[in-house]
Amino acid sequence: MGDKLKFFCKTVVFLLLLALILVPVQRVMARKSLSGTWDMTNKVAGFYNEEEDQFEVMFFGPSHAYAAFSPLVIWEETGIKSYVFSTQQQPLWATYTYIKEALKTQSPALIVLECRMALGDKEYYMEEGDDKAVTYPYMDDLPLSWNKVELAVQSAPELEERFGLLFNFMMYHSRWNDLHREDFTFRRDEARDPYKGFVMLEPQEPLQPRPASETVTQAVPLLEKNQYWLEEIIKLCQEEGIELWLIKSPSNLELEEKALLNTVEETARRYNVPFHDFNVDYADIGLDESMFFDAHHMDALGAGKFSRYFAHILQSARPNLKTDSGDPVWAADLEVYQRALEGM
Repeated sequence: MGDKLKFFCKTVVFLLLLALILVPVQRVMARKSLSGTWDMTNKVAGFYNEEEDQFEVMFFGPSHAYAAFSPLVIWEETGIKSYVFSTQQQPLWATYTYIKEALKTQSPALIVLECRMALGDKEYYMEEGDDKAVTYPYMDDLPLSWNKVELAVQSAPELEERFGLLFNFMMYHSRWNDLHREDFTFRRDEARDPYKGFVMLEPQEPLQPRPASETVTQAVPLLEKNQYWLEEIIKLCQEEGIELWLIKSPSNLELEEKALLNTVEETARRYNVPFHDFNVDYADIGLDESMFFDAHHMDALGAGKFSRYFAHILQSARPNLKTDSGDPVWAADLEVYQRALEGM
């Protein structure tokens, strides 16, 4: 028994020493997005540094969420505080985890889920190339927790890949030649995003025609994994007593996507959850083909128009949402946002 105890103690000490070495090395080596339009490290890591129980509304989903909803515009119009806790192509199993993480520090009355990734056709996003550039960003900036462990299991089929998602030193160990001063000085406990998760996209010249998606009436089944996690998100919100609103933001929805979205709407109806496809509201919003960054994402002008339109619907349909229109910090952030918008 004595020898076994000594072996156990030595093993524990070894693992602790290894962690003391690897954790700071991993913090330095991990890829960070800290400046420019796509400063996603500030947006995800910065959420954890926000004041607790601050956000009455929270937005989740992929890039269609962070390019559509401007919390500062919504606050300016209504006094309602919100945050966009999303990442590029965030699959529904990641959204489920992000909601659970958000509920550790926030008590939103309403969660808005942008449903684009319910229409996806992949079980995992771990192939070489662009797919890994999807999975690691939604994993990297989450703090290590049981939620993150469960997300790694859903995000990769192989044990080695799951371990790499949890300990991304394996992914970024070759970045030695790409390291910059900010890799050594950046502190996640000081990260902050004045835009509250919104991504301000520059206007582009090519016009983006809108398909007549409202003509599609048939419903095509979702990928089984997507259907499962969509329903799990609905159940989680119901268990937590949080209202859920499923929406599709304006994104020039393709006709085949609309057929899948019709299944999302059917699922929402079955669970008595509100649903709205804002692709049918272009005229009311004031959107036109010139207000898109690319084929499926609004630019900052389009997002501003949509956020104001959404704010008025939100305030009218849910007048009991808590407001705080006099916050000087939010007022200062709004000034930052407006200056950046003028700079475009």
